Amino acid sequence: MLCAELNSTTIHCTNIKQIHHLAKVLRVKPGQSLQLFDGRGGLAKGTIAEITKISIAITVTNVISQINPYHRAYQAIIPYIKKENLFYLVQKLVEIGINSLVIFKPEHVDQSLAKKDTDKIQGRVEEAVIQACEQSGCNYLPSITYFDSLNVAMDHVLEGSKPENVFVLDTIADKLAGNMNKCDAEMISFVTGPESGFSNKERLLLESSHLSSFTIGHYVLRAETAPLVALSRLHFLHGENS
Repeated sequence: MLCAELNSTTIHCTNIKQIHHLAKVLRVKPGQSLQLFDGRGGLAKGTIAEITKISIAITVTNVISQINPYHRAYQAIIPYIKKENLFYLVQKLVEIGINSLVIFKPEHVDQSLAKKDTDKIQGRVEEAVIQACEQSGCNYLPSITYFDSLNVAMDHVLEGSKPENVFVLDTIADKLAGNMNKCDAEMISFVTGPESGFSNKERLLLESSHLSSFTIGHYVLRAETAPLVALSRLHFLHGENS
């Protein structure tokens, strides 16, 4: 269970969704134990002291600090895609060790999203990330930022990273991902496109930013699959699987 602060001996949770999940779905009772995390490495054991319809009181014991198992940080720059596919994608990225999510609205946005309120989608994305952390035992909550275009997203990314530390995964690239170079940067980023691919304008933007472009394998991967393969490839390249 996510708790922003673990310093108090007693925590009062007033998040209605969390209360409903614990009380109605998991059917927890006073006296039962919970594992709490703060998303920044802090981990604690807790015991439920009281449950009401509007709050849960948890007694906190044995707070420890968990070490991040990865040597570097990894950032996925991904587009809005069909909602359920997007929620699946961010969950799986969390489970295999993403540290930062940059989500942009592509020019070739899926028609099911064209007139949708992205604020509501963002809330669901953040819920999916927390659920993935709880399910997988990941105690490092990734940062999430949202942008209205790839152009603005890349301006943000390249403010804090050199072009040689940002990779593009594109179906029309002429180099295989197996030829990606190892980086010494603390943060390594990669960009993937939507279901219909990057627009010509977006490709020109990426080329003008002097980023290296690669394709993954011999077949075209789905928009929700390519980032997972890219992150796995970068982990392997940088010895994270050892």
